[in-house]
Amino acid sequence: MLRTISIIDNQQGSIITMALILLALLTILGITATDTSTTEVQVTQNAVLHNVAFYTADSGIAAGRAALNNIKIVDKGAWDILLRNVVENPPDAQEIITWNGKDCTTLDDIISANGGRAVGPAEFTLFLEDNDDLDDDWATDSDDTVILTATLASPYRNANATIRTTMRGGGEDDAQEHYSAGSSGNAIAESVEAATKKRWD
Repeated sequence: MLRTISIIDNQQGSIITMALILLALLTILGITATDTSTTEVQVTQNAVLHNVAFYTADSGIAAGRAALNNIKIVDKGAWDILLRNVVENPPDAQEIITWNGKDCTTLDDIISANGGRAVGPAEFTLFLEDNDDLDDDWATDSDDTVILTATLASPYRNANATIRTTMRGGGEDDAQEHYSAGSSGNAIAESVEAATKKRWD
């Protein structure tokens, strides 16, 4: 006696088919989760690198302001020397400012003579320029105001930061306590007069 088996009623192998479909779905979910995790890690790393770049450039602004104040206390014409070196003089004919026993021609040189421009693995660069003080001379500061730009170009994933600020004054009248570029953790006075100024009651 012949027995007829309908293909529709035949369920042999259906469990394997369902298992393969389920395995494919789980594989797709796993790959998606891995991609999401990798993206989140990259976003976090980029945020950290951006913060490092920003705070390093910000440290450059603080160090640059302190250095500019210090050199103005020693020599009121020092800002003009730095501006002339930027605007007028070629590198082989720049004017010299001696700072901490080292010959310096740029604000970067002065900061480096003070302890360096590196903050962790990054290093900031400073650029000084005269503001528009209506004297038509970008190599002379006639109103005790200059523009200071700190830049960090990190080699890690192009994490860059630029901070630009205006510095007014300088010298004994604007002396205040600050932390040294060497990050000793001890506040030092920018001038002798700073110690005698009353900052709070």
